Amino acid sequence: MENLDLLPVIIGVGDITDRPDKGQSGLEPLRLIEAAARAADADAGGGWLAKLDRLYVVPQLTWPYADLPGLVSSALGIAPTVIPTEGISGDSPVRYLSQAAVEIASGKSMAALICGAEAFGSLRAAAAQRKAPDGWTPGGKAAPLIDGSSYVTKLAARYGLKDPTEVYTLYENALRAANGQSAEASTAESAALWAQYAAVAASNAYAWDRAGHDATAIATASSKNRPISYPYLKRMVAQLYVNQGAAVIVTSRGAALAAGVPESRLVYVGSGAGASDIDDFLSRPGYAECLPMELALTEALKANGLAAQQLDAAEIYSCFPCIPKLALRAIGGLRDGVAPSVTGGLSFFGGPLGDFMSHAITSMTRVLRDGHADTGLLYGNGGYVTKHFAAVLLRQPPKVLPVSLDLNEAVAARRAAAPAIRLLEAYEGPATVETYLVKHDGSGDPQLATIVARTPDGARTVATIHPHDYRAQALLINGAHEPIGLAGQIALVGGQMQWTFDEAVLPPVGAPGSPVLLERREGFVAVVTLNRPLRMNSVNARLARAIAEIIKVTEADPAIRVVVFASSRPDVFCAGLDLSALSNPRALQELMSIEGGFAGYVNAVRSKPWIAAVRGQALGGGFELALASELIVAADDSQFGLPEVKRGIIAAAGGVARLPRTLPRNLAAQAVLTGEPMSAELLHRHGLVNALAPADQVIDTAVALAQRVAANAPLAIAESLKLLKLGVDVTDAELSRLSMEAGARLMGTADAREGGQAFMEKRAPAWKGK
Repeated sequence: MENLDLLPVIIGVGDITDRPDKGQSGLEPLRLIEAAARAADADAGGGWLAKLDRLYVVPQLTWPYADLPGLVSSALGIAPTVIPTEGISGDSPVRYLSQAAVEIASGKSMAALICGAEAFGSLRAAAAQRKAPDGWTPGGKAAPLIDGSSYVTKLAARYGLKDPTEVYTLYENALRAANGQSAEASTAESAALWAQYAAVAASNAYAWDRAGHDATAIATASSKNRPISYPYLKRMVAQLYVNQGAAVIVTSRGAALAAGVPESRLVYVGSGAGASDIDDFLSRPGYAECLPMELALTEALKANGLAAQQLDAAEIYSCFPCIPKLALRAIGGLRDGVAPSVTGGLSFFGGPLGDFMSHAITSMTRVLRDGHADTGLLYGNGGYVTKHFAAVLLRQPPKVLPVSLDLNEAVAARRAAAPAIRLLEAYEGPATVETYLVKHDGSGDPQLATIVARTPDGARTVATIHPHDYRAQALLINGAHEPIGLAGQIALVGGQMQWTFDEAVLPPVGAPGSPVLLERREGFVAVVTLNRPLRMNSVNARLARAIAEIIKVTEADPAIRVVVFASSRPDVFCAGLDLSALSNPRALQELMSIEGGFAGYVNAVRSKPWIAAVRGQALGGGFELALASELIVAADDSQFGLPEVKRGIIAAAGGVARLPRTLPRNLAAQAVLTGEPMSAELLHRHGLVNALAPADQVIDTAVALAQRVAANAPLAIAESLKLLKLGVDVTDAELSRLSMEAGARLMGTADAREGGQAFMEKRAPAWKGK
């Protein structure tokens, strides 16, 4: 172009990441903005704040300021025109940058400041101390993150589709199915992508999390990386509890050079493009594509005369993996060696809500200035995959003045031929899964499962799965089969639409993904595994209900004669009662009402022997589960204990009553009254533990013992077990009478005849259980 001086350029950038000492209040958003703006002014050579004629303040949620732009102007001693901004949206900083660039190129503006900040990290720390942050601008009580129900329809909110962690998984699950990926492959793709973001954050001095997590750490659930909403773990979602601010100063090339800014420090703002989707995500055409995103990205590149393979750097918005997956597919991917981020992304750099892309602008500016790239793409996403804006920054002057394209008419035109989605707020009948949500609570347990479904005539509706339908939950999260496209039924229950899968598609009781796993082994043996590893298999109502259900299944199955009771964690058998129930009367009442006593097990009616396979610790209720079993195989380094007295309660689920029946009285008293753990070796010596084994051999040893037991006549085992249990509770005379009656019942069975015949024929008996 003829007059390069009209071109808009970034001349100053500033960032601040505030990490206050423990117990101290950090900087409020106003002060973070002030610090970032002064840093940007210094970066530009100084004196630019006084020249500003436009001010864009990215909306924030941390603190209820009456007039944040006015406070920013006052703090900086400036009086620019404040450009109206509204609503929290992740695309807004890039959109404001493009808007400011067009105004500068047209001569309507000389210099603009784009700035913003959030300080939810400090706000949460203050809340934990039950106080307001010290020294912040008076403005009333700060609210926590606004409830997502304020942003969605009543129908969406009623079925738990309110917050981003709930809505974005609709896209993730639909995208996986549309791509024909297995759950494992899709998660691996997310983890590999996120590892690239983490690697960038590791070298960014402003990043909140610089640990540089690898793909395995990102994809593996743990206490520090708990499930949030399937398939997302904590390290796959935006990290909102940060204190970060950023500022960008934009002017014309001519003004910058005239003020003495070296040309080597200029970064040119190219053209941008944006579009929005239908606000109600339940009314959108589908969840495996996003036309507004696709057009914003492709048209922005086209307006700058670029193809994706020509980009040297990029910041692809990363609140959740589905967004960069969709974006990279829309542009055909980046060339090898080009990372999808220059910041480290919202999971690792930090996710200061709508202001994140301000940090992307500052980071991209530094990358271009340092000579690491000549072209950089910025793409921001806002709302619930709703607002999209992309723009390009360049190291060299573009050939034309920048434009900011509004593509909403193009989106409408492309969609005009397709019929609008018909949304049903009440429906009963058959349907198929279009996509779904499974939300987890803080312990990693599924808390809510919601199906977005299509009816036979193509209408869309939503329904929840009953929270006790563990087989349906397992189907949705265990990855064994793709749930999308499966059939089910919707019924109105108490005014709510409730989903049930057709029985034919459900996994069996105890399938992977269930709170208690059931595995059948050779020799009429089953292994039942407690599967609540993030809470050390501590017992809540969900786990207890699942154990009770498993007992019924094992009792009814003639192919199971002995059960091995194991744990999904090698270091903990069961930590006992989930103590969070003690502070929740409703949860405690629910737990206490489950059939079978504590954990649905300690007083359950069982005719088949259970062998506790204990590795690590069996404490409190965990020890009581072992005591309620018929046999115990333990790791030689495992420990057993009843620490209830240390917490002001007693081992009321059979510990106090059962322990003296097995151990010497004084030894049992020591365990009960001190609450201190005892070694498996000590308990083995005194006969409570039947066998010791190395930790990695405990389950196999228990299975081998179970197979020895299961080789005997099942009816005789059942009658013997009944009498064994009665033996400690009744008189000798009564026990003798019951024994004679049981013996008489057995004498007339086919198994009794088979036992004698097999002995005579010197062969193994073939028990029928009859």
